[in-house]
Amino acid sequence: CRAEYLAEAERVGAARKQGYRSATEWLAALSGEPGSACRRQVAVASALESMPVTRQAFGAGEVSESKVRVLAQAQALAPEQFAKDEKALVDRVKTASAQQTPRLVAAWKRQTNPEGAEAEAERLHQLRTLYLSEGLLGMLHLSGDLDPESGLIVRHALEALADPANLNPQDGRTPAQVRADALVDICRHHLDGSNGGRRPPRVLVTIPWNTLQTGAGIVDTEPGPIGGDTARRLTCDATISRVLLDPDSVPVDMGRATRVIPPTLRKALELRDRGCAHPGCRMPARFCDAHHIIHWADGGETVLANLQLLCRQHHRQAHHHQPHPRRE
Repeated sequence: CRAEYLAEAERVGAARKQGYRSATEWLAALSGEPGSACRRQVAVASALESMPVTRQAFGAGEVSESKVRVLAQAQALAPEQFAKDEKALVDRVKTASAQQTPRLVAAWKRQTNPEGAEAEAERLHQLRTLYLSEGLLGMLHLSGDLDPESGLIVRHALEALADPANLNPQDGRTPAQVRADALVDICRHHLDGSNGGRRPPRVLVTIPWNTLQTGAGIVDTEPGPIGGDTARRLTCDATISRVLLDPDSVPVDMGRATRVIPPTLRKALELRDRGCAHPGCRMPARFCDAHHIIHWADGGETVLANLQLLCRQHHRQAHHHQPHPRRE
């Protein structure tokens, strides 16, 4: 298999003989694969040299590359004990899922070398990172690493909202898009007030009245410009203040901040709808927006009969793919 070929190439120094600085660089040049993927493959090949049972199972396609990496961490922690337990561990890993494997091996680590397992857990915790960067189009790029314990929390939180079994077959989103929306929903739920009574952070959006009524035009915000339809969606349930400007666009008067949908009405809406009102959607109420069927800027009343809960995806669809109904 490729792992054995890479291990042999590493032993004879094939990469350096051909002018490459490392086996990873050499493999990337030959295969055209990304450097990160090549680095993982080289690490697996190196680890398999001292894991004969794992190597045989990997060559037979009985364990995946990701499972080999988990087993390699265990081997590095306690080589002698791993050699004794390798067959039993591999047999258990063969039938375990990708999510179960790290927990299974972690239990073996704690039993075999408690102090070493604790030290490794702390080392991994210290390696945690999260980077945010903004692209040319204003897209936010996230990258980083979490230790296994923290990663499990994040995974469970995302999977609770992004479970494919809960999706309508007509949804149309990719799994990656569903996970992205789930992350945003979790953050929005926190900012909406589930943070110990502290005043949630806000994004200040100044919307001209004609834009709010028509949905046309562009609205400038701190993160960047947004369309008029997006502005209408954001103001379905927001804190609104009337601001009067002089001819030079300088504020001369600002009215009292008013919540469009009072907390008591929001609670009644949650009790009635239970979750997203779109047919087939199972998003829980706590992750849904309160949507005005007829927008309040068009004369719609903020009453239960004119409101419905919609998840973020279907709230976007309601504003971006439907005409604006008006009260006559």
